[in-house]
Amino acid sequence: MAELRIREVPAGFRVCPVTGLLCHIPTQNLILANAVMAVLSLLVGGIAALFVALSRAPLFLVKDHATYYMWLTAHGMNMLIFWILWFEVALLYFVSTVLLNSPLFSVRLGWVAFALMLLGWLSVNYSIFSGKASVLFTVYPPMTAHTILFYLGYILFALGVLIAIALFFATIYKARVERRFEGSLPLVTFGAGIAAIIGFTVVAHGAIALVYNILYHSGYIETVNVMFYRWFFWGLGHNAQYVNVTAMVAVWYALLALATGLAVARFVNEKYAKIAFGLYAIFVVPGIGHHILVDPGFSLAFKQASGSVGSHFLSIPSMLHALALLGGLEALLRASGHTGLFGWLTRIPWGNPGIAGLLLSMLLFGLGGIIAQPQTTLQPNLNYHNTMWVPSHFHFTVVGGTTLAFMTLSYYVIPLLTLRKLYSVSLARLQIYISFIGILVMALAMAWLGWLGAPRRSLIPEDLMRPEWFTPAWILGLGAVLWLVGGALYIVVAVLTLVAGKRTEAREELVEGLVTTFHIVDEKLASKRGALIIVFALLFIILLSLYFISFIRISLMPVEVW
Repeated sequence: MAELRIREVPAGFRVCPVTGLLCHIPTQNLILANAVMAVLSLLVGGIAALFVALSRAPLFLVKDHATYYMWLTAHGMNMLIFWILWFEVALLYFVSTVLLNSPLFSVRLGWVAFALMLLGWLSVNYSIFSGKASVLFTVYPPMTAHTILFYLGYILFALGVLIAIALFFATIYKARVERRFEGSLPLVTFGAGIAAIIGFTVVAHGAIALVYNILYHSGYIETVNVMFYRWFFWGLGHNAQYVNVTAMVAVWYALLALATGLAVARFVNEKYAKIAFGLYAIFVVPGIGHHILVDPGFSLAFKQASGSVGSHFLSIPSMLHALALLGGLEALLRASGHTGLFGWLTRIPWGNPGIAGLLLSMLLFGLGGIIAQPQTTLQPNLNYHNTMWVPSHFHFTVVGGTTLAFMTLSYYVIPLLTLRKLYSVSLARLQIYISFIGILVMALAMAWLGWLGAPRRSLIPEDLMRPEWFTPAWILGLGAVLWLVGGALYIVVAVLTLVAGKRTEAREELVEGLVTTFHIVDEKLASKRGALIIVFALLFIILLSLYFISFIRISLMPVEVW
């Protein structure tokens, strides 16, 4: 862990009463502005999700295709792009300034990035809700938006994110030069740095794909190479999801540290964790190909190397982090006197929002990873591609894993930045569990529908619904409503904390209900055997069984005779 250097409180700073770290007030305002836009995007995306989910459920809330695809596009853009990236920019600013006792390299440039992102956000959402850009998240040509504002908004938002990433690295460099910290970077900052590095590959691939699409949209080129576009688009889409994954894992480490009052720090091997973070950066680009496994424009050898082998490599760092995080918690509990191979599991403080949010986020992300495996090999992918199995995967990972982790971290960061006590720890805890149950039910129902062959994205009229789809479709709708209730509750708690939370600088009040105190009995009791068994049991029993069941299913299919 970096040794932070605080000699005195400079002008424009304050000392955090909980962590003792310096907080640069102008940067704090910028962090909060990005966080507010993240929550607003979540609200817009959540409203769109209601229309999409209840149209796929047998309620048929939306019946005309034009309106349905408008809501679907709004949902994808606001949830997969805007909510996530607004929050991640706020996270980058936080971990490069507060954790390093440093001001942002240029707050003025930070506001320029914010303005570009806001302009892009407005342009894209205006294009969608005016009915001129129902092109879905992927914007596959030859389908094009009816206004260039959509593409320009996309690019402006990406440019703002690029400036924010550059500011992140410049701030770390300045903090190092000014000796605001010593030693290596804090683990959370390091993980965010890996996410930012992957972010550069996202912007590079996205720029090529979007400029290419603009040239086609504007008539400068008459034909479009669909395979060229898809490869570079998924360089944006696939790599962006691993920006999310890496940022999410960094948030997991932050939650584990914050929720235990930093007591867990001595039981987490930082060098091991940093190596695992680095593996994401190494494997992310080679794994793009699983998105185009069924497309005929690329050679089979290329698709298998990138889409299958590359994707499987990406599972390695996730498994390493699962061992580090669960093992760190187990070691802390064992050192606190809770022994037995699995006895420590009964001592997990599930009433602590940080611990609950961390473990439930990890569980959802793990389920999403398991669901993903059949999609990374050509033969099973032929069964699952473009079915509801695919949104099951990314709703488990992005909506369940990433979003739940980001929500939970908010309950710690908002009080630290605003010096306002969380409005209600009980409501925050309830929100975490409702959201977990909602996304679990919804994503499992999606996987069930995908197994039965129900197509993704499409609006299916009632007369085209197969009888076996109705039950999982109703369950999908139930899960979606629960998730939306959880999302609404999150927004309520966050907003009420900002406007009505009790102002206080007393550490005990700010962390009340958010931190569990552990009394270390003997560090020699620390062990991580149970976590090792749990992680490998999930890997070998659940993941591999699902993988081989997919092949068994293929072998049982009728053979067409020519």
